[in-house]
Amino acid sequence: MMIELGDRAEGFRFLIRDRDAKFTTVFDEVFTDAGIRILKTPPRAPQANAYIERWISGLRRELLDPRPRS
Repeated sequence: MMIELGDRAEGFRFLIRDRDAKFTTVFDEVFTDAGIRILKTPPRAPQANAYIERWISGLRRELLDPRPRS
């Protein structure tokens, strides 16, 4: 991801992420070395980012629902 961002990475100050185990300390170190602060969402708080959760659920209903729309 940092390679793709290139020089634009300097414009980022924060990375907001959840607490999934796939994000290792090495993952965090790459961003902190670039001066980006890691902000973790609260544990067991699915409504912590309610706006994006609602948008994603709408996408899932519209794009992945096998039933035809009337």
